[in-house]
Amino acid sequence: MHQTIQYTGTIERIDPPVVYVRIMQPPACSGCHGGSSCPVPDGKSRLFEVEDTTGNFALHEEVLLQGRYGMGMQAILLACVLPMAFVVAALGIAFGLTGDELTSGCIGLSVLLPCYGLIYLMRGKLNRKFVFTVSKIHCS
Repeated sequence: MHQTIQYTGTIERIDPPVVYVRIMQPPACSGCHGGSSCPVPDGKSRLFEVEDTTGNFALHEEVLLQGRYGMGMQAILLACVLPMAFVVAALGIAFGLTGDELTSGCIGLSVLLPCYGLIYLMRGKLNRKFVFTVSKIHCS
């Protein structure tokens, strides 16, 4: 069973088949241990685009936004850890070959451009991988 991340949000806009859900970070989040990886930091709001083919939602309706817990870790890996590993590797190789710190630093940092360029080019595939779902909040 996959763990899920859940947020309560409000539908701000509907452009079929996309529903735009705005979530706010509640005040109780200030002491949360996951605050560093939370998609809504510092009491701000964030707008999520969620594909919905049901058409069962209305404007300003309160809904539940859900995603897999592992998506956050995968995003951190792709956006931070791997590029940093490439920079460190390029820095070490360049310094080993040139012996010059300035040149090595420039080469190390220049690795970031193709790294993030590749992530940008893969954004369509990544949007299909990092998927949130929206559902109605059922009141008893």
